[in-house]
Amino acid sequence: MSAVIAEVDRRTVAAIGGVRYDALIAGLCLLFQGGAYLDVWAHVHRPELETFFTPWHAVLYSGFFAVAVATAAPLLLRRPRRAWLDALPPGYDLSLIGVLVFFLGGVLDMLWHIAFGVEADVEALISPSHLVLAVGSTLMLTGPLRAAWRRPTTDVAPWPAMLSLAFLLSSLTFWTQYANHFGRPWPAAGNRPTAPVFAVVAPDPIFRGAEIQNLYVAHALGVASILLQAGFIAGIVLLALRRWGPRLPFGAFALVLGLNALMLGAARDQLLLVPGAVVAGLAADALVRALSPSPARPAALRAVAFGVPAIYFALFFTGIALTRGIWWSMPLWTGTIVLAGAVGWLASWLVVPPPVPVAALD
Repeated sequence: MSAVIAEVDRRTVAAIGGVRYDALIAGLCLLFQGGAYLDVWAHVHRPELETFFTPWHAVLYSGFFAVAVATAAPLLLRRPRRAWLDALPPGYDLSLIGVLVFFLGGVLDMLWHIAFGVEADVEALISPSHLVLAVGSTLMLTGPLRAAWRRPTTDVAPWPAMLSLAFLLSSLTFWTQYANHFGRPWPAAGNRPTAPVFAVVAPDPIFRGAEIQNLYVAHALGVASILLQAGFIAGIVLLALRRWGPRLPFGAFALVLGLNALMLGAARDQLLLVPGAVVAGLAADALVRALSPSPARPAALRAVAFGVPAIYFALFFTGIALTRGIWWSMPLWTGTIVLAGAVGWLASWLVVPPPVPVAALD
């Protein structure tokens, strides 16, 4: 451990709350989260995996230990007589907690796999040990974002914070791959059901001749996946606008949406859909530059909150149409785009609600 710490730039670590330290953590977090998505690729392409000890887990946990060492380094390199709690840069207290939580989750995950085997599909994303890993990893990945949030400045938002914002979105999409438009693009022609009936033991409730239509299942899951992810995208956009508003650097949302799409696309064999996400991010950057949205300009904020998810999924459907063809009807996919925008618009009212009237005093 001491040999690894010695490799850390002491000046970088000593710059409490500095952007250089944020950049160091963000770079290591990229390795960490990239390893997690690499592990997804392995489980998708090698479903016969039945052991904890794999090359993909080695990449994942190497990234974890790198982030853990860099997070703990300010404590180990603190000046004499300096309080332990004051040694961590602002925003990284929760990162240190995340390290401990993730380490606990990793031990639990190994024991869980030994006892119950390796989970697959949806159960792999919601098993108790993996949910512990989800909490710990998200706390670690968002350290640079919290640090930048706490730093009083009127400058343009720093790029390490934008990377951390991408990690936050990618953490949300990682743990909800079972309801994700990249996980399975239901509108693609190849995903059209061929059997009319979705067979179950006993339909509940019973309607339409006691049959569940496969078209209904494919439509409903596809729309639900898009609306869930639209909520995540809108939430990330509004979080950034709430803090930095028009001071976000041009290209910030292209980075956030593009990096998320790249990791998802590589893991789930959907790389042809990545360009659409990048273009959507550039469109979001252009909207921010043109409208200057902020809590002080709620109309502009709501327009961007509607526009970003709507544009994102309009380009998603365009990508599907160009590469595979769409089997959904026009009312279905066009209405889904509008609803995706509506999710963002509604979320904006939570971020900037209308003023509450105050009763006049007699």
